[in-house]
Amino acid sequence: MSLYTNWVCFSCRKSFHRRLLRESTCDRKCPDCTKPTIDMGIYFEPPPRRATKQWQIMQLLAENGYRFYTEGGKTYIKAFVLQTKRPRIADVCKRVSKLPPKCHNLTVYSV
Repeated sequence: MSLYTNWVCFSCRKSFHRRLLRESTCDRKCPDCTKPTIDMGIYFEPPPRRATKQWQIMQLLAENGYRFYTEGGKTYIKAFVLQTKRPRIADVCKRVSKLPPKCHNLTVYSV
């Protein structure tokens, strides 16, 4: 497992490779605009800065709890949510609303 993860500022459309923290509630700010950044996971591949539609799609995924913490999570997002190499925002909105809610902080206890 990597000791670093990708934190994203959607205002600047930038990704920062930062060290993992044990406290997931820690607020990290963008060094450029000082707005809060979001931990998108180890396997997040940021789109080019000029690709505004792709950044809007990534922001939509982040708002709905989709993260790239595992290879399986990345594959799930690409296969079931995005489905194509260049998805449309409206199509991704429909798929996100139809799929079950994503909860990345779910803890399963065995009896």
